[in-house]
Amino acid sequence: MEHLLAHTHMYTDEAVIDRVLGGELSLFGVLVKRYNAVLYKIARSHGFGHHDAEDLMQDTHVTAYTQLHQFEKRAAYKTWITRIMINRCLYKLKYGYFKNEVPRAHLTDNNDEPMPSKPLHNLTEDAVANRELAAVLEKSLQEIPLMYRMVFVLRVTEGFSVAESAELLGITPINVKVRLSRAKALLQKRLEQFYSQSELYAFNLVYCDALVERVLMRIREGKEIQ
Repeated sequence: MEHLLAHTHMYTDEAVIDRVLGGELSLFGVLVKRYNAVLYKIARSHGFGHHDAEDLMQDTHVTAYTQLHQFEKRAAYKTWITRIMINRCLYKLKYGYFKNEVPRAHLTDNNDEPMPSKPLHNLTEDAVANRELAAVLEKSLQEIPLMYRMVFVLRVTEGFSVAESAELLGITPINVKVRLSRAKALLQKRLEQFYSQSELYAFNLVYCDALVERVLMRIREGKEIQ
């Protein structure tokens, strides 16, 4: 697996998909590895904790694999799998918690980063890359409404175009621009303009590698999606 994933830059998404459909299942791990980070950010943006986010990511990757023959390449694979993830998040928010099921975001998550002990106004530019600021960014982003949060994640952290973001969220391009402007304004008030694209919801590579293995295992076992 390590040898395989070390050469992901050699293959376009389309080339990987063609080879997976041709029977090279292990190459699907390339796509899992490549898009774990964006799926993780989407799940966290919807308010899910680390463990629920991993579950949603795994289900999304498996769904993508089972429907891979339906991918028509009219949109980028990143857009296609992001749409699957958003739909899964919305479904779980609406129907996912029944009876004894408790949203894990309401419980202590041992993988959450600790909040910094020093005041935000004391943070310097050198602190932008550290874990403390990553925790501040995540917490601040969670404090703004979902409608603004999602636009910020799609446009700023993941680089989706205005048109792609509008399609993914089911809103107009103008609304995308308006919501992004509002999201930045809200975050500026909370972060005093100390926020970074790359630090948001950083997905630890240890978790990423483990998820690749679990996705491939589920696919090999032919486990059906709930």
